[in-house]
Amino acid sequence: MTSQARSLAVLLRAVQWELDNAAFEIGGGRYSEEERKKLANRLNQVAATLRTNGQPEPVIVDETNA
Repeated sequence: MTSQARSLAVLLRAVQWELDNAAFEIGGGRYSEEERKKLANRLNQVAATLRTNGQPEPVIVDETNA
């Protein structure tokens, strides 16, 4: 396994965990709209990474509204 493939596998496992957690929290009515938007953005990032053959796009963290 190349380091690129390994990085992609780690990313996908992390997102899998995030989705499992979201499903549990949404089922219990404990997942906020803000959390949904963050997860949607994360899924968009993963989709972009998959489209670029596993080369992650740079992530810009904007803490101005935190």
